[in-house]
Amino acid sequence: MRRNPIVATVVVGITINILSVNAAYAYLDPGTGSALIQGVLAALAAIVVTGKLYWYRLSRWLGIRKSKNDKEQTHISDKTDNSK
Repeated sequence: MRRNPIVATVVVGITINILSVNAAYAYLDPGTGSALIQGVLAALAAIVVTGKLYWYRLSRWLGIRKSKNDKEQTHISDKTDNSK
């Protein structure tokens, strides 16, 4: 299996760059903490929205909720039963 020499060069270059750094001595201003909190809250919100999107499928699979087709058939059969 041949590897792309450009990809290998980039991977080796990034690895050397990461391993050769001793200390950063960077300044972190007060806004950094609020940006970090905002990122964590955004990640939690994304997890909640994704869970809500898949909750209907999961509840239908577990049998907690009927599928849309089952509800329509029940609704149609209720209409025909009431007309008797």
